[in-house]
Amino acid sequence: MNDSIRTGAIERGESKDRSVVLIHPPAISKRYLQTKFMPYGMSALYTFLKEQGISVHQFDFLMEYLFRSEEDINYHDPAWSFSEEDYFSVLHETGSHRGLDAFVRKYGERIPTGAGLYGFSIVAYHQFWASLLLARHIRRQNPDTVIVFGGPFITIKPVDAFVPYGVADYWVKGSGEIPLLMLHQMQAGYGGIERENIPGLVYLEGDRPVQSQQASFPAEEECPPDFEGLDLTPYRYDHPLNGKETLFLPYRISKGCPSRCSFCTGRLVDRYDLKSVDKIVSEVKALAEKYGTNTFQFADASVNGSPRRLAELCDRLAAEFPEIRWYSYAKVNGFNADLLKKVKKAGCFALFWGVESAHQPTIRLLGKRFEVDGMYDLIDAGIREGIKNYIHLIYNTPHESEEDVTALTRLVERYINSDMVVFLPQRFLLEAQSLMFENPGRYGMADMRRVEGPLFEREQFTYREVEGPDHAGIVKRNERHRELLRDHLEWIRYRNVIAASQHRLVKRLPAKFFVYSGRYSQASPLIRRMHERALSWIESLTPAIREQL
Repeated sequence: MNDSIRTGAIERGESKDRSVVLIHPPAISKRYLQTKFMPYGMSALYTFLKEQGISVHQFDFLMEYLFRSEEDINYHDPAWSFSEEDYFSVLHETGSHRGLDAFVRKYGERIPTGAGLYGFSIVAYHQFWASLLLARHIRRQNPDTVIVFGGPFITIKPVDAFVPYGVADYWVKGSGEIPLLMLHQMQAGYGGIERENIPGLVYLEGDRPVQSQQASFPAEEECPPDFEGLDLTPYRYDHPLNGKETLFLPYRISKGCPSRCSFCTGRLVDRYDLKSVDKIVSEVKALAEKYGTNTFQFADASVNGSPRRLAELCDRLAAEFPEIRWYSYAKVNGFNADLLKKVKKAGCFALFWGVESAHQPTIRLLGKRFEVDGMYDLIDAGIREGIKNYIHLIYNTPHESEEDVTALTRLVERYINSDMVVFLPQRFLLEAQSLMFENPGRYGMADMRRVEGPLFEREQFTYREVEGPDHAGIVKRNERHRELLRDHLEWIRYRNVIAASQHRLVKRLPAKFFVYSGRYSQASPLIRRMHERALSWIESLTPAIREQL
């Protein structure tokens, strides 16, 4: 790394504001994970730029949009929705729409005008569309500024998914530290900096997109997040395991994902890289003291990417910071009962497992490297240690058989009534740039076709199986398997709603009862009304936020 870039202070011009504004944007749909994540990536960038002597400001609008703005636009709510025509008329300033105009004013007018560079940290799809609207507002107020879009969404998506919409001057793929710093220095008039030499940068030359090699930044040099300027109140909530007004601080002990799951694009965000135990312990302790909390979200793709390093870290945390409480994502492969004892002693209260399937052939197809029996042993060990287990499941996978359905229902039935297990099922979606999508023949798939649908819905693809059903046959098979799984999926749904309630009477209700009443409500209007009223009553007594993910 160029030392002058890493450590040199930035000289600000006298005649123009060279400050940087970082924005974690709202979304255009409230169909978003209803949890209170602090903006880790943006706030780590904030620390880095501040250390370079840059005047930097940060704004997080997502929590306000999700939890404090009932009258904001919401594409998936008919009362607050809008059409594609409405959206693009506002974006291109050829028309107006009451809800969209109010949305832009509400958030846009709180963003400082006149800054030299505005960076948008875009994590999810619906934030991208909100970013375009706010960036257009900024451009109208400040025509000469530099606007940059970055974050996981930009990193994992192909260039043609975002460049054609314009508005931004640059897009950054990968870690944003060095690209933002070099763009700032280039704008400030530093000699010898050319945009073609800035890592991770995507920009247009005429109508042609130019793309540099993805930007990386060593884990050991990543700055801890600094939440200066952010109101911390919206991130606090009453957590059933950690008490009232809990504040989870995000921190990651590693960058990137150590796995190569065939259905996932997580491998594209960062190459896997570990921080030293000394760095982790010192920074976690400093953050806890600074913000007055001992609860952390270790925001790793997999906390046990290096089981040896995790064991060493847990020994240090147990000895030097015994008050810490934390949760994280983990992979089944690379965990065992002894490591579970260590993480429990080091303050771990919950782990999220990427199990996905309980059928061995599908586990291998999805790129998972664990044995079914080992998975069951691990969940049992987690329960014994008092660690809550959140289990991600996928149904309607490629080549799905009735054995898959049976294995999933067996897993659900084994743990559904345990207070230490929560199931999180979702339907399989073929994602562009996943290994399955890029190398379909390796997975017995062919003839990928994009599903035509509304622009503001998640992109989907269909496929046929090389030695199996065609596109239509797979649709029919998926429908048949969903029908076989219906009662268990509903069971999970009702169990999770009841478990999230703090009302003692609600907690005593059997989730299976609602499965039966839901089934019979299809044939009886009276039972349907009773079923819907009972569910409405339960949900009215249940916090709007799910247990933190």
